[in-house]
Amino acid sequence: MNDRPPLVLKRRNFVALVGFGLFDLLIGSRLVTIQALDAPHLKKLAESIHFRSVPLAPFRGNIVDRNGRLLAGSHHAYSVYAIPIQTKRARQSETILLADVLGMEQSRVLRRLSRHQGFVWLKRRLTTRELNTLRSQLPALPGVHLVTETARFYPEGELAAGVMGFTGIDNQGLGGVELIYDKYLKGKPGAIQEEYDAHGHTIPYARQRIVPSEQGDTLQLTIDENIQWMAERAAEHAMITTGGKAVMITVLHPQTGGILAIAQRPTFDPNHFRDYNPKRYRELAITDAIPPGSIFKPVTLASALEAGTTSRGAGFWCPGFKIVLGRRVNCWRPAGHGAESLADIVKNSCNVGFMDLGLGLGVDRFYEWVDRFGLMKRTGIDLPGEAVGLFPSKGRVTALDLAIMAFGQTLTVTPIGLLNAVGAIANGGELYRPHVGRALLSPDGTVKKQLEGPPIRRVVSSDVASTVQRMMIGVVTKGSGKLAQIPGYKVAGKTGTAQKVINGRTEHGIYISSFIGFAPVPNPVAAVLVSVDEPAGAFYGGQVAAPVFGRLMRDILRYLKVPPTERITKPRSGAPAFVPDLVDLSPEVAAQDAAEYGFPVQFKGRGSIVVNQSVTYGGYRPVGTVLTLTLGDRTRDYLEWVTVPDFRGMSVSSAHHLAFDLGLNVAVMRGSDGRVVRQALKPGQQVKSGTTVGVWVG
Repeated sequence: MNDRPPLVLKRRNFVALVGFGLFDLLIGSRLVTIQALDAPHLKKLAESIHFRSVPLAPFRGNIVDRNGRLLAGSHHAYSVYAIPIQTKRARQSETILLADVLGMEQSRVLRRLSRHQGFVWLKRRLTTRELNTLRSQLPALPGVHLVTETARFYPEGELAAGVMGFTGIDNQGLGGVELIYDKYLKGKPGAIQEEYDAHGHTIPYARQRIVPSEQGDTLQLTIDENIQWMAERAAEHAMITTGGKAVMITVLHPQTGGILAIAQRPTFDPNHFRDYNPKRYRELAITDAIPPGSIFKPVTLASALEAGTTSRGAGFWCPGFKIVLGRRVNCWRPAGHGAESLADIVKNSCNVGFMDLGLGLGVDRFYEWVDRFGLMKRTGIDLPGEAVGLFPSKGRVTALDLAIMAFGQTLTVTPIGLLNAVGAIANGGELYRPHVGRALLSPDGTVKKQLEGPPIRRVVSSDVASTVQRMMIGVVTKGSGKLAQIPGYKVAGKTGTAQKVINGRTEHGIYISSFIGFAPVPNPVAAVLVSVDEPAGAFYGGQVAAPVFGRLMRDILRYLKVPPTERITKPRSGAPAFVPDLVDLSPEVAAQDAAEYGFPVQFKGRGSIVVNQSVTYGGYRPVGTVLTLTLGDRTRDYLEWVTVPDFRGMSVSSAHHLAFDLGLNVAVMRGSDGRVVRQALKPGQQVKSGTTVGVWVG
């Protein structure tokens, strides 16, 4: 008899044993995974569930000028937030109180307090009144808390607004260098973390952790605050005196490509940027391509000399026009200039001579050299929204197109691109990338990264650059740029008057008046481009923009303590002499300047600066004429409110002088000779200084 247990029972035990073994192995491996392999991740996840985090905004890095002066900084600001679940018991009463204190609609507050979130903002950047009131009411507002944040401020207001840009509510860069260098400036945010229970309430005596924020890097600019203020003042003055639609002034350091100043009018205050039309945020010298007119001619000249298609001894003939492909293209002087040298066509700004230079280059070489000067692509400047100049497609360019482009029409360039090209001529032939960022510094001032780089390429030889410089000096000493003269210094420049293109059409009677130049020659310390859009009255660049350049460059040379390069020769007694600009100078410096030109002065009134002069800057008077200088305590404020005077019965000249003294503009609507018989604004009306008053003459 066989009494062994059936084999089937052993198989069941084996299967059960294997099953329990596999289960134990699975549980063990999962335990190892949880306790060892995934432990850091799970711990972090658990803490994130029962730790509530309140963000701590970092201090945004400062922005300073090339000498370390603060242009943008940060200060403490208070904001209020809520933990919605902690407001549940008294939500209605809290809503009413918060809406009253914060000046918000009750429905908006209630929606925020009712969100299924652990943290919600109620209001950012509280005013002083809101902060003080809320602090006194916090005991009655469970779940509502204050937190310290940082806010951006610009201590100099409108100074270099387009360069600086501005930041948003979360301190993120939204324009200018604030946007371009945001990743360096923004810093690293921190947080306040506290434990709470499953119902969202704070645990008594719970742990609280603070993750400190890290301040952003400091951005040092190439901008010089003092030169920027000079450019701002010059732009404001030009806006008033010319009645222009807009004014752009850019100052470049030719030896490095660094921007020393960019000013424009109209502008905005980045502290209150929301109060302005967004069109004012654009830096026009960067974002707008304009027809350059004759200030483009130095590029054509340098290209022809370097290409060898002309020489310093070349001769030209200007009858007042040139026939190209059967079309007559006029010179600006209908009578013509007659026989001219190469230097003469520059001094006279002769369109016919420059047509000959362009046609001598040919289409291919003209485009090649314009591209070498960097005018057919973006310069790469570290500011947002850079435009690119427009040139006709090379394959479709005719000889007529080329002839006209050679003197700066039927093409557009950005002001920064053209100034950078002329800067290459000023520094001896090397092209740099224009830039406003100079260096990135750690919060303790240590240099972390240099932003200035070597030249991109050599465009023309030093010999060609020197030749063009000498010919541009002739424009200022003998040509259309006489109002840009600075006593004691050689100034190189070029005037320009371009017909404006609107909606693709060249508009007659609407102009952009410009002057581009540099000083002193040799070894210039600054190159400046002044552009006035749609000036009222006089519109030639030599009349409108050259005086602005001369006034500004004189201030820059004095500020940089550049010693005179030329001996000043006083004109003989009785001979006509150029009247200098003495406004905004101290009495001592004004008297010295006037004496250098041969004019004695007498002072009227009291004050530390000259606020007016009896003979307008730029005119000619016999040597020995006494100039009466009015003294005051401050320069004219062109933004103040003024009362419109009664111009009726005045001559046009008297009306212009009175308007200028008050900070107004006069535009003659009809007539030219006689006296003012009607005016557009009533006498006694209060208007912003700078307003244009239309008058009718009969």
